[in-house]
Amino acid sequence: MPNFAVLFKMKCRKKHKVLLLLAMLLCCTFVKGQDHPWLSSNNLMVEARVHGGIFWHHHFEMQRFNALYPAIEASIYQSTFGRSHWEPVYNYPYIGVTFYHANFGFNFEHNPEVGDALGSVYALYPFINYPLNPNEDSQLTFKLGAGLGFLTKCFDNFDNYQNFAIGSHLNAAVNLSFEYRQRLTPRLMSVASFGLTHFSNGSTKLPNYGLNTFSGALGLAYYLRPPRVNLTPTLRPEYKPFEFDHKHWLSLDLDYGIGFKNVSQTLGGDSTHYYHVHDLSAYLLAQFTQYSRAGLGLAAVLDLSDQTLPGYDTLDIQNNLQLTRLNFNLCYVMTMNRLSYYFEFGWHLKYNDIPLSKGNIYQKVTARYQIYDNIYAHLGLMTHFGRADFLCFGLGYRFNQKYYMNHEKGTRHHPPGLH
Repeated sequence: MPNFAVLFKMKCRKKHKVLLLLAMLLCCTFVKGQDHPWLSSNNLMVEARVHGGIFWHHHFEMQRFNALYPAIEASIYQSTFGRSHWEPVYNYPYIGVTFYHANFGFNFEHNPEVGDALGSVYALYPFINYPLNPNEDSQLTFKLGAGLGFLTKCFDNFDNYQNFAIGSHLNAAVNLSFEYRQRLTPRLMSVASFGLTHFSNGSTKLPNYGLNTFSGALGLAYYLRPPRVNLTPTLRPEYKPFEFDHKHWLSLDLDYGIGFKNVSQTLGGDSTHYYHVHDLSAYLLAQFTQYSRAGLGLAAVLDLSDQTLPGYDTLDIQNNLQLTRLNFNLCYVMTMNRLSYYFEFGWHLKYNDIPLSKGNIYQKVTARYQIYDNIYAHLGLMTHFGRADFLCFGLGYRFNQKYYMNHEKGTRHHPPGLH
């Protein structure tokens, strides 16, 4: 294993220059910020970090990608202080956007079998960072970010066949990390983190093993103006019509999503032809806290790209509906105003003799935004232990059944029907 410290010093001089320029820009922002009172009312912060990372071999085929790599990131975000009433429930999270750059070919001379097949990545993703303890001076936080990443190199049959991890330049970028934040001065914080960064195109274009990397990072965060004091929960605004009203309730969520997959890179054929994926799902969820729900889900998924699987021609399949697979899952939901995150862990119940090349167990993460009353839009990613299956988007409708508990009689009183 090469000495990472020496390699980092030799290869990252340009990165240091970038960080220096970033620091200069931030200083200019601080000076100009004094003329903008709106900075004080929004608790804006800027942050810069330096990473050192390594690839996670989530499939044995990925073991050849064993290089160390450096990365840098710059973020601008808001430290919430209780303006919305869900913020104190989550210990006043940080909300913002991150720019991320990594050189995956940094150590390629020590891995000639792969060479500089992975190139570099540039990513931009919004995030929310949840403090896990209420201490404002010394915090352990969990960061969840999702956005877009651009890889300078991807799979090509002739020019870059070594990179069988990613088949497209444009990919989804997901970051999950634990951080430790220590306040140094009233406006300056040090940040140390360790986390997972994932790049995948959701199997819209194969190959798509995806890139999973673990990295540690150090950085500094700075308030553009003196931070505001957190508002106490007693001062939070009134509840809004689409939020929890302190009654017990059950909900039935019905939604439809559609995705697209291209398999020409690995199986040949028309590179412009995409197979449709149809996902019809139902979730029965119970409200446990003001901002969380949990329950069960059932989905019927029709993936027309299964027609390309080996052995498909030997099966007695009369129509595409016979390709439909049934999925059962456990689901947990986190809600923040109109935005919700759905986390699913499930099993494939039926597949009509089509080979399950990715296993019987799956995971799915979905972001949903309530458009109007009970109508919502959603964007979801189905995975099998780090390997993306498909990315889908669509619409859904929520049926709510509310009730309250009569503690004296021990019975439940329901309003008539679903509403």
